[in-house]
Amino acid sequence: MRVRSAAAVRRFGGSSLSAHVLVLDADDGIGTWMRDALLDAGLACQIVRDPGEANSSLDVQRPSLVVVPVDQVQRWAGLLAHLSEVTTGVPVLGAVSRDAPLDFTAALALGVTDLVTYPCSTEDLVVRVASTMRGRRSDRVPERVEPASPLATLRSVTEAAEKALLRTETAAARVARSEERDHLRAARDTLAHSLQVILSTMIGNTEASGHGREGHARLAATLGHDLTVALGWPAARVRGMELAAMFADIGLLSIPGAVLAVDGPLTEQTFELVRAHPETSAEILEPLSRVGVPVAAVRSHHERLDGSGYPRGLRGRQVPFGAQVLAVVDTYSAMVQPRPHRQALAPEAALAVLLQEVEANRLSGRVVELMHEVVESRRRASVSRGNGKGGMAVRCVGNSAHERSASVPIPTDRAV
Repeated sequence: MRVRSAAAVRRFGGSSLSAHVLVLDADDGIGTWMRDALLDAGLACQIVRDPGEANSSLDVQRPSLVVVPVDQVQRWAGLLAHLSEVTTGVPVLGAVSRDAPLDFTAALALGVTDLVTYPCSTEDLVVRVASTMRGRRSDRVPERVEPASPLATLRSVTEAAEKALLRTETAAARVARSEERDHLRAARDTLAHSLQVILSTMIGNTEASGHGREGHARLAATLGHDLTVALGWPAARVRGMELAAMFADIGLLSIPGAVLAVDGPLTEQTFELVRAHPETSAEILEPLSRVGVPVAAVRSHHERLDGSGYPRGLRGRQVPFGAQVLAVVDTYSAMVQPRPHRQALAPEAALAVLLQEVEANRLSGRVVELMHEVVESRRRASVSRGNGKGGMAVRCVGNSAHERSASVPIPTDRAV
């Protein structure tokens, strides 16, 4: 492994990578393995477990790279702030477990500039560290460039990811040795998780921008998970639906948040853009179909059983069952959060609206019935934790084109 790791460094110009790597790990966890792997590859590396010790290290030697477990970033916030004060251009590589939640907005706000997923091979770690150091930010002020739109950025990222996923799958099918196939499949899974992290981070940043959508993706993902578990689906399919619920509205990034945050009816032009977002979301998420995300469900999650939905006006059995699940999750998540054009509904009132949608033949009665059970289970769990509120202790935002009910004062031409 030493030979392979050293070779990985050489591929990125190892002769210029003798700079210092500082690994932060207060829990004596993944940091030890990282330090040993980097030392074995010939990189100068130091691990520290105490903020005071780390500050002293910064005063003695400026690192070229800082590595920190993402779940410890809050504990190292003071050090990261100190790092930005004493030097500029030092990248911070966050180490994140493949099983961790996908919302890294807080970590990025505290200074993490890149992510590496573990478990991974020693060589993969060294390659990521080496490439991050080679791409170290310059202290010079860069020339002004026009920023790419979020949608253009997402499309370029997902197109590159899809090509890489295809290459790893093709290579895995061709190699004869089982060890090599396992390595390539692990690389595919790591790549897919990295793409999920990127998408989640962009959603988190967008929802946190103050346009009345904060928390929707996370709640929708949680409800999507709980609802598919209640349906008795296998773990892999549950995970796919959880991701689909989280990313279903990512196509809304094509619309400026301020346009969606108006407190009255949307313009016809804006409404047409909203109606296009399921197709845009499906296009962005297509690479993740290779790892179990039901892209067809995302494309149809605003369709309704009576044919009144969009973008294609499907009806009845034409609407995939996964899309019917996402429709219930998305509609409920949207209603229990205040929007610029209306008040939030209490969980009980939102459930009542879902029943009215069933009676109007727009939503699945089976799925809505299970949603009642999921919400009640979450309410009981919340009460048992001692919060004393007797209701769901979760706030969310989101998007639903069918928040229509005589008991809900929501304009019928509002889609978000």
